[in-house]
Amino acid sequence: MTPARAQDAQTPDARTQATGRALFNEGVALYNDGKFAEACAKLETSLKYFPGIGVRGKLAECYEKLGRYASAWSMYKEVADLATRSGEPTREAVANERVKALDPKLSHVTIVLPPANDVPGLVVKRNGQVLERAKLGAAQTVDAGNVTVEVTAPNRKLFYTQVAVTVGQSTRIEIPALEPIVIAETPAPEPPPPHASTPLTEPPAPPTSTPWQKPAGLVIGGLGITSMLVGGVFGFSARATYDSAFDNGACTKPTNECTADGQSQIDSARSQATASTILFITGGALTAGGIVLYLTAPRARTSGLRLVPSPYAGGAGLTLAGSL
Repeated sequence: MTPARAQDAQTPDARTQATGRALFNEGVALYNDGKFAEACAKLETSLKYFPGIGVRGKLAECYEKLGRYASAWSMYKEVADLATRSGEPTREAVANERVKALDPKLSHVTIVLPPANDVPGLVVKRNGQVLERAKLGAAQTVDAGNVTVEVTAPNRKLFYTQVAVTVGQSTRIEIPALEPIVIAETPAPEPPPPHASTPLTEPPAPPTSTPWQKPAGLVIGGLGITSMLVGGVFGFSARATYDSAFDNGACTKPTNECTADGQSQIDSARSQATASTILFITGGALTAGGIVLYLTAPRARTSGLRLVPSPYAGGAGLTLAGSL
């Protein structure tokens, strides 16, 4: 961390500082309860809000409890550096002691890229993070566990490997030559074989449409209209019969009571109304069907265009013949 960043980190605004301290206290409580994984996560977040020496020191202790010795070693180094700049010799001495104590437990990974295997645009990632070119060939401290290496380059196949690193182990990974991606070329299509000229003949005349559809549509539509007209007659008759039963006194409206003759008239009116409804529905269906038949009837074709040979002096040609 540069001096300017260290100074900025020590002067956060009050709200950010309060958030950082609250997260720090939660992390310390989890640490004291032995919940080191959760404690480290809290302390890492606290460090983003309030990156003080105390937060770094506690986070280094937490990493050490989890066996993440490289992360703890790196954090103790930061604590010693900040303590030197702020004039805190006691903290500096303690941090340096922890750095020395962790040295034997550090795991190292060296990723080597032979010059012959280097290609333009080659990118190396360790555990998903891009590795700077300057770090290739140099031993890097890592936490024990699985270490992944991914190498990519334009028009080259991906190289990926994963190695298990134990505490205090040094591992060397050499990047092989990346295989080129071969794109199979699609062969050009073969030209069609030449075929002998054949005499032109008139194409068969297109089939003419059957003449029944339009007349059938007219007949069915006419039946439908007739059915609806008859249904209308039955409807008017039903209404007249019903009203007559009340007009001649055979039925009374307030009580709907009828004499035998009145009840007969009411039943007749209801029968006529039912017949009217059936005729209307049937007539509507027939009319609609007739319209569909008429409108969807294909048009008859009387003639078509065709190519016919046309000889002339010194050669021959083709003529478009026919009528529309």
